[in-house]
This record gives sequence, C-alpha cells and structure tokens, in this order.
Amino acid sequence: MLPSHTLLVDWNGDGTFTGTSENISALTFDVECSRGRDYASQIQGKSIAGMLSAQINNQSKDYSSFNLSSPLVGSILPGRLVQLQESGTNLWTGYLKSINPSPQIKGINTVTLEAIGPLGFINRGKLSTPVYSTLLTGTLINNLLDYAGWGTGTAKRTTDNGQTTITKFFTNDLEPFEALRKIEETEAGFLLETKDGKIAYEDRWHRLVSPHTISQVLISDGPGGTLSYIGIEQRDPLEQIANLLEAEVTIYSAGSSTILWTLPEVGTNSPLIIRNSGTRLFIAPYPNPDSPTDSIAVDAWTTPVAGTDYTASSTAGAGTDMNTDITVAVEKLSNEMRITLTNTNPTSDAYVTKLQAQGSLLSRSDPVKVRQLDAPSMTLYGTREYANPAEFIPSSQEADNWGRLNLSIYKNPIPVLSVTFSANKDGTHLAHARDREISDRITIIGTGSAGLGVNEDFFIESIHHRISQHHEHIVSWECSQAKGFSDFWVLDTSELGTRTKLAY
Repeated sequence: MLPSHTLLVDWNGDGTFTGTSENISALTFDVECSRGRDYASQIQGKSIAGMLSAQINNQSKDYSSFNLSSPLVGSILPGRLVQLQESGTNLWTGYLKSINPSPQIKGINTVTLEAIGPLGFINRGKLSTPVYSTLLTGTLINNLLDYAGWGTGTAKRTTDNGQTTITKFFTNDLEPFEALRKIEETEAGFLLETKDGKIAYEDRWHRLVSPHTISQVLISDGPGGTLSYIGIEQRDPLEQIANLLEAEVTIYSAGSSTILWTLPEVGTNSPLIIRNSGTRLFIAPYPNPDSPTDSIAVDAWTTPVAGTDYTASSTAGAGTDMNTDITVAVEKLSNEMRITLTNTNPTSDAYVTKLQAQGSLLSRSDPVKVRQLDAPSMTLYGTREYANPAEFIPSSQEADNWGRLNLSIYKNPIPVLSVTFSANKDGTHLAHARDREISDRITIIGTGSAGLGVNEDFFIESIHHRISQHHEHIVSWECSQAKGFSDFWVLDTSELGTRTKLAY
C-alpha cells in the first residue's frame, strides 16, 4: 500500500529481511517516523531516541500475538530490527517496541506497530563503568558503547575523536543513554541516530569542516530554489536567548589505597567453594556504611593478593592452607569490584576464611562556578539564564571558553525554523527527502509569500517523515541557524582572516 516505500521487520532475528512475511509494505496503511533533537537548538536542544509508528492491516490476524495459528507465532518480540526504506535507501532504522491490535466489529482489523531508535533500544538496564582518567570524549563514548554491548567497529557506530579531554569520568547505575549524554554535555557535542541504525557522536567541531561548510540544497518560497516548501514555521526566537550563562567545574582527585570492604562471614560461617573448578562470585560494593562521606567513587581497585586480601582453608576454620589452589578474576567498576574465586584443587573443597577489597577513593573539590553575561542583552530582553548541565568539565578555563562562545551566539535572537515539503512533487524532492541527513547544511529562503525575511543557511537538527496509503510523503526538517556556528576560525581548516572567532 505504500508507494515506492518499503517497511521491513526482521521477525526471525537473523539480521536480514529475507525471511517469510518480513516485507510488510503491502499491508501498511500509514507510517510515521522521526529522529534528532527535541528542539532545534545546539545549546538547548537534546538528542532523543527516534520513533516509528505504523498502522498495519491485520485481517489475517497474523499480528495478533496470542493467535497460535499465525505464521509469526513466537516471533513477535521486542527488539526485532525494523527499517523503513525509499527506493532501497534507508530512511529510518530501529527496533520493535510493541504491536497493539485494534479489532473492529465493522471495518478492517489493524495493529499499531511501534518501534524505537538505537538510543532508546540501548537504554536497557543500568550501566556502571570504571573511573576513566584523561581520555578524549570520543574514546569515552566508545568505551560506554562497549560496556552497553553496542557492537564494535563501524557497523553500529560512528564517532568523532572529541575536542575535550575529561580528566575523570565514571557512571554509577545509570541508564546507558543518560551516561552517554553526560559526555555529550561536557563536549558540547551531539549524539544522534543515523538513518541506517548507527549511534553517531559528533564533537563540537564536526560542523566546522567539510561537507558541513557547504549548503546541500536551497529550499524556498519562490522561484530559484531546488526545493519548494508547503509549510514553514518560525519558532519563538526569544525563548532561545541566553544572556547569562553559568557552568560548574569540579576537580576530582584520587587518594591512597586503603581497605574499602571486608567479607563479614568468617570462622564457621566461611563461604564454601567446591572442588574441581568450583567458583564463587563476591561483590564488594562502594559506598558502604563505613565509607568516608567526602568520597564519591573508587578511582582504582587493587586486585586481591593471596595471604593479604584473601585466605582459603580446607575447613571452615583452622585447616590446611589452600591459598595456592585459589585463582582470582576481577571486574573493577567505580561503585564495586566483582571478585570471582575459583578452587582448582581436584579433590578438596575450600572455605574462604578471609576476603577484603582495597582501593583508592575518588573525592571531589568544592565546585567553581564560571559565569558570562551580556548587559546590553539583559537590558533589552531581561535576564535569561542558561546553566550548563555538564558534570565533568575539566577546567574553569574550558568553562569560560564555553560561556564566551555561546554568549556570542545566543545573546541576541536567532531564527529557528521548521520547513515542510512534499516528497511526491518530483524526483528531485524525493531524492532530497531520501538523501538528506541530520547535521546537513541547507539554505532556506523565506522572503517571498512567507514574509519571514530569512535568506541564510541552517543545519538540519531533526527529520520527520509521514507517509500515507494515498501516496503522500510529507517531510519536515527542524533547523537551527548555521551562521552563529560558521564564523569560527579552525586551525588547519579555515583561511586566515575569513573567520572572526576562534573555536575552543
């Protein structure tokens, strides 16, 4: 029922769409999808998980999860790969969230298929990491994606190196997306989803270099444009003004090694590890009731040493020393050390008569607030504050640089636009609906019937597709002004004298 579009679901979970009933385009009435920022602002807008919703013909009852005669029985499961294509090119890729039937007494039975983008799909469970020291933000993004089990290499991610080196970074029981966002905020970068299902990370210099320095298309309300829009909307420019900016800097430091945890079960209560490769997992948590109040995490755990940190015996008291029969494996996180002890003795059980965990604690300094303000803007528009949410800004100098840069951009109103066009108009419109990506630079003219007085470049911040069974394909781009982020001078990229501000 969709025109040149294809909706695919990997029901059998093999990573392809070649299985039975995996192309559901002929049964799809309407489909809608979006991805990108929640608001088209590089300072106030937040990356969010993409969403797709499709209404599917269910007269066959194949998509009713309790219908045991369905060929999909046992396959309608959350997490199945979902993809929307146009002429073989991906428009959106994500994962099945739910299928909700809508039976009808009169009319056609349907189901609503809901899917979520990679940034939502990755958000399963809680994430704790070790304390990382002196790493670029791009390296930290990759480390967190590794911990979250989000593939490796370029198949499922694309990441910039980053411009900020974070001196200390850690997460304690955070959802993965929330943990990733802390790095994004510190860099002043951008997390996003690509149309082929990757998690992407753009550092703050990403849009200052090719191809983002050149407009990819001109969309206009008059003649001369490559594309013509059917709707344009200007967001309230006053709500984006920021003329008093604050950032908070905290310095983290590590102390000397000390005992942080001790196994309370000793003597006759000593834990048993059975013979012949039996194992026991002990988790040393931090903090615990005896932890210092000024510490926030464990900077580095010490791998337990036989005789010093653990002892083992053939009985739950005084018996034969079995320390040499015990091997140790550890996983060191900021809030716990997971200690796995294995008894390699083939004939004798072992009892753990002592176990302790040592490590160096991470403490934080008193916070330093860094503030930048613009008095003329405050006189004109009133005081409009914006507090940087970043927790790991490495120095007050970087916080000051962040404040100066963003104050220069946001102290005055800047345009934030949404443009809507019909992809069905002709092949050119359809090609740009298919090929344009978030962060692409485009030119918007609104000097004709729109009467907005706008003729300049913008960056695409979010993309929305709405496709109906009546062959209507409507595309909306939410866009932020490019000018404020284009007049920086970048070492080894810009020509001397052509940019008026130095990017930090």
